[in-house]
Amino acid sequence: MIFVMKPYILFLLSLIFSSLSTHASTQAETQWRSLLKNHANCVTWVSATVRVEVSAGGRSLPPQEQKLEALGTIIADDGLTVLSLTKVDPTSSILSRLRSPGASVQVHYTEVLILMQDGTEIPARLLLKDVDLDLAYLLPISNSEKDAKNTPFSTVPGISKKAPTPTVLDEVVSIAKLGRNLYRQSTLRRGWVNAIIQKPRPYFVIENTEPGTPVFSNEGKWLGIAVYKMEMGRPSAIVTLPVEDIIEIADQVRSRNQ
Repeated sequence: MIFVMKPYILFLLSLIFSSLSTHASTQAETQWRSLLKNHANCVTWVSATVRVEVSAGGRSLPPQEQKLEALGTIIADDGLTVLSLTKVDPTSSILSRLRSPGASVQVHYTEVLILMQDGTEIPARLLLKDVDLDLAYLLPISNSEKDAKNTPFSTVPGISKKAPTPTVLDEVVSIAKLGRNLYRQSTLRRGWVNAIIQKPRPYFVIENTEPGTPVFSNEGKWLGIAVYKMEMGRPSAIVTLPVEDIIEIADQVRSRNQ
């Protein structure tokens, strides 16, 4: 016997499923708005003044000074901040323009500042540059005139050495900040997980993210930091590096600088 579902039953079922979907979406949006309200300042602008020395074709070019800005994520109460190295290191960009096999680029950081939302500029020092993973870690200088010890830093919420692994098509958000021309206003960027890469290293491929910013699940769990996938020392695509790698390298940075 073939069972035929009556039209009004199908209609009721569609209403139930639609209601459940809407409820889940509303819960996620409420969680994300709470993230923005309470933790927006875990993302900060970083200013780096660099002196660049370039050698190519057997000669050295005159040193040049550049001022760069990048978004970073504060991951500890003492202001330890992680960001995309590509955003504060012009090496790959310069080498791609020179196209000279023997060219070399030296980047010296003359000033690094964490730009707080209230306008305060906190001097910092670069602790680690990881070219392969496109990561840079910096820490406020505690003995500066504007002592970082007296500065309350807003850290990324839900710090854990083991974060949940998303699945393809999961909806996520990232916290970011607009530029100076738009008053560095905090924003939420909504996106989806397009792919999960397991080998040779775990990455999440997530659309609509900005390098240096944190990505969160629909439950508000911190999933990782958006960075560039590097190929032969050059950025090739934006991916999200999982929390486990971010924290593991941070622990190594602290052990080397104690």
